[in-house]
Amino acid sequence: MAHSADAQAQLPVVIGSGLTGLSISRCLSRASIDHLVIGRRPEMSLRLGESLNLEGTLLLLEMFPELSRFFFPKRDALGYFGDYEVVCDFEVSQRAISRAIFRTLGYTPAPELLQVDRVGFDAALWDLATGSEHCTVLEAPVTDLEFDAATDRFASLRLADETVLRPSHVFDATNHGRLLGRAANVAHRTLGEPQRVAYTHYHLAADAAPDTDPWELSTIVVRLFRASDGVDAVAWCIPLGNVVSVGVSMNAAETELDDDALLDRTATAFARYGVDFRRRYSSRAELKALRHSYFAYERASGTNWLLAGPSFCQVWWLAGAGVGTALAAAQLAPKFIEDPRTWGAEYDRYMKQLLPIHETFDYFAQGPRAQYEPKALHHYSDRFVVTNLVRLAGSTELRDSRLAATVSPAIRWLFRQPAAIRDYCSVRRVTRPALVA
Repeated sequence: MAHSADAQAQLPVVIGSGLTGLSISRCLSRASIDHLVIGRRPEMSLRLGESLNLEGTLLLLEMFPELSRFFFPKRDALGYFGDYEVVCDFEVSQRAISRAIFRTLGYTPAPELLQVDRVGFDAALWDLATGSEHCTVLEAPVTDLEFDAATDRFASLRLADETVLRPSHVFDATNHGRLLGRAANVAHRTLGEPQRVAYTHYHLAADAAPDTDPWELSTIVVRLFRASDGVDAVAWCIPLGNVVSVGVSMNAAETELDDDALLDRTATAFARYGVDFRRRYSSRAELKALRHSYFAYERASGTNWLLAGPSFCQVWWLAGAGVGTALAAAQLAPKFIEDPRTWGAEYDRYMKQLLPIHETFDYFAQGPRAQYEPKALHHYSDRFVVTNLVRLAGSTELRDSRLAATVSPAIRWLFRQPAAIRDYCSVRRVTRPALVA
């Protein structure tokens, strides 16, 4: 829907047309709020963010059931760390927590953890979001922003085609672009060392045998070591129907191997634990690489602006938190427009509960091999689950259920108690013979 220049000056603006921005747009449209989206249709290319945590799974099912064809349920998550296998069974975890707690928090329990085909999902979400009469798309990118520090407000945005917008509210959905945070000079800190990432998809071969391997029902993480693999890194393998998403992350100072060699070492490391994905998925897609740093801003919002999801904070990719925080921001967007001060503060509090996830995952992604022993693996894997549960309970205060908002502090307290650290995950020694020397 087109708006005149005068009308555009009073509209909320969403900067970014990836999953974060399009989810915000969709929620604004559902609230009958006219708005502008600055961005282009997502390219049909690989992207990170296919792995979902508990919160992302519940929100994706709740918000976009019509896009369920892009969801892939997983029986469990597996981690291989030296001589040990960590198994986090989603159904067992839910039984341990009690489905009643999920319902009290306002969520419908999910039968399985989901992973998502971002290529197809993002394209379909574009059609949903931009097809609304409440959404107007402007494709020219932002070239300049006028920020008034005295009022903590973005007064205007200038686009590459010389269009000048004077928005009522601005949502930063640029993720790693961090457009508003940089322009407003909001303090932030980096989390850990800069990272180098290489990732790709392996497609099912045309002549592949019809039988599936057990690992295809799981999402798998493997720790690589310099002594055995030639690199210190952590890698992931996410089956998504006819493709398998594979990637590896390491300290950006690791430069000895090129990206192709890194993916080969990664495949060899997975095969050593029986995850020989190249046996059936032998056709590799384009390899992508990036260098980045994880970060967290000091605050998530101002008088008329919000750093949405991964634009405010990014933690370990493997934590699967990016989609969940983006969807939480989307659900909050109509409320933020109504009362930025109250809901901006609530969102800031919720997002800062994400930071312990990064610290917990440091152990899995960077620990020396000698630290991977049963007691520590059990402690950190259960702590990872509990940290997710605490944040899930906190997210209910962003939602519309008064009951959930009332009980959520008590449930957060319950999850934080030592007794809550229980057998959500199991640890066992790897007994299968290595497939690759």
